[in-house]
Amino acid sequence: MHYEHFGMLLQELRKKHNMSREKLAENICTTKQIYRLEKGTSEPSIYLLHQLSIKFNMDLNEYYKMYFTKNTLVGLEGTKAINSAIESENLDLIKTLIEKYQGLEDFKQGHNLRHIYYGKALLSALSDKDYTTSLQYCFQGLLIECAAFQVDTIPDYTYSNTSLALINCTSQNYFAMDKQEEGMKVLQGLLAVLETHHIYPAYPMFQASPFAKKLYQTVLYNLSIHFFHHGDIKDSFLYVNKGIAFSTKEYSLKLLPELYEMKLKILYQEENFDEAKICYNHTLHLYKVTRKDVKLAALVDLAKSDYPEVLRN
Repeated sequence: MHYEHFGMLLQELRKKHNMSREKLAENICTTKQIYRLEKGTSEPSIYLLHQLSIKFNMDLNEYYKMYFTKNTLVGLEGTKAINSAIESENLDLIKTLIEKYQGLEDFKQGHNLRHIYYGKALLSALSDKDYTTSLQYCFQGLLIECAAFQVDTIPDYTYSNTSLALINCTSQNYFAMDKQEEGMKVLQGLLAVLETHHIYPAYPMFQASPFAKKLYQTVLYNLSIHFFHHGDIKDSFLYVNKGIAFSTKEYSLKLLPELYEMKLKILYQEENFDEAKICYNHTLHLYKVTRKDVKLAALVDLAKSDYPEVLRN
């Protein structure tokens, strides 16, 4: 059957399951929201798609993306180009692309506009060191997808990849502004979202994307660093081991050397020199394998001053 909008599919599913609008909305949203969706006057958020998917035991998020998202060739090309520039950390290109696309009609709302805000947030933080403005861009992007977004309620919702990246950027802005408590709250909220809805979902229909897996490793690494710098060695060790175990299980080498170097730092701090030496050698090997020559050379030099015990025979 051809559906003109998502609401037609939703109404058919609801009736097939013999559910009233009130029953479908229960513990999810208001009955009025369900009515607006079914009439095609409103579009579902990622959070709502996730909750509806659970109710019907089918992945409506993927179905929605495949058949109901309205994107043009310009929109697709633009977001792809921005993502590629962000991935390569090319700030000049990000700036050029933002200037190119932000005035176009295709980038004035929704998914595409979130990409614009994310690019602007990164430029403000990394190029201008203006973390306050970067934080404002993060919130503007997040409010597009989740109108009820607040730092205190981050774990209560699910998010698109772009919004997950914006939340991570939010945490780093807070840390850069020396607002440690806010930064940790955001980072731990993001961890809860990733573990609940992406990495270890309760329903097998949801599979973690490569982006979510990569972000999960990054969050664990950052948590380990921040706990270490604040003297909480136990939690720092917990998160770094969690990151190593996950990276090893997923055969992901991208952040594994850095995770092992963090573990080396913790072990040495605890004067566990035998384990630290093993960890040091693992880290050297991983930096060689991943061809991170600059970091390899830096660790070799650092060991002479900071980790002399690992060099003893």
